[in-house]
Amino acid sequence: MKDLFVKNMGLKLLSILFAISLWLFVNLKATEERDLQLPLRWEHLPSFLEITNPVNDFVRVRVAGPRRILSNLNPENFPVILDLTDAKAGIMDYQITEKMISLIPGLRGDVLPPDKVQFKFDLIVTKEVVVEPDIVGKPPAGYVLERVEVEPMRIEVVGAQSEIMGIDHAGTRVIDVSQLRETLVENVRIALDRPHVWPAEGQELVRIRLLVNEQEIGKWMRNMRVQVEDPAGPFTVQPAHVDVYLKGPAGEIHALGPEDVHLFVRFPEGEGKMYALPVLLRPLAEGVSTEIRPAKVVLKMLPQTP
Repeated sequence: MKDLFVKNMGLKLLSILFAISLWLFVNLKATEERDLQLPLRWEHLPSFLEITNPVNDFVRVRVAGPRRILSNLNPENFPVILDLTDAKAGIMDYQITEKMISLIPGLRGDVLPPDKVQFKFDLIVTKEVVVEPDIVGKPPAGYVLERVEVEPMRIEVVGAQSEIMGIDHAGTRVIDVSQLRETLVENVRIALDRPHVWPAEGQELVRIRLLVNEQEIGKWMRNMRVQVEDPAGPFTVQPAHVDVYLKGPAGEIHALGPEDVHLFVRFPEGEGKMYALPVLLRPLAEGVSTEIRPAKVVLKMLPQTP
């Protein structure tokens, strides 16, 4: 058995080496083609120009080369760079050529259609506009937004001439006042609805003051029970429940609930059987006035049970 293994050992080793060499040759020399999207980048755009049209951010390229290299190729590492130094206002086409493609040695790239990139260049201009805060909603009942103050009232905006000429004011981020119960002062960011227009440097924020005043409001509390203080015997009260109207500053009125309203009558002195007594109310918050309907109730004494 041993002789069988060692017999013709040199020939067997030579066969193994030949097989390995053939595998390496086939795999290292094997080529293929792949269609890739290489990132498109541009540089040296003149500072007085703005690109105002959508531009594809990739170039379609057919890449050929060894399979081993292609299988590990990351297109993001091989951008196509356009030099926009010569750009002028208007529409300009730029040709994409194979010379702009830089790949790993051993790979070849051919540009696939479309092989041109079109840019629309617009002059950058500056314009002064009024700031108009974007305010939505209304303060809660009993509060009113009396005044909106903006500082500064005017700012400069910068951008593409074709877009900036149609702008007469600058908005802000949305300010919701539906829960606002007191004056608010805060810095708010400018918001422009044009993609190629922006606030001038240092003018991205404005100071907004929303002056909110509290109003006087009223509300009814219905069917409130009347208590009798220190009763000296059995009795009935007619009516046993009354309505109360509260009027005062909105904050105070909103804060008052049925549990805060204590209605009562004082048990009378004397030997009478029936009394018309005024309904009293324990003091509420300062500035709150009240009206009780009916203002009096009838207290009737009942016979003592033996």
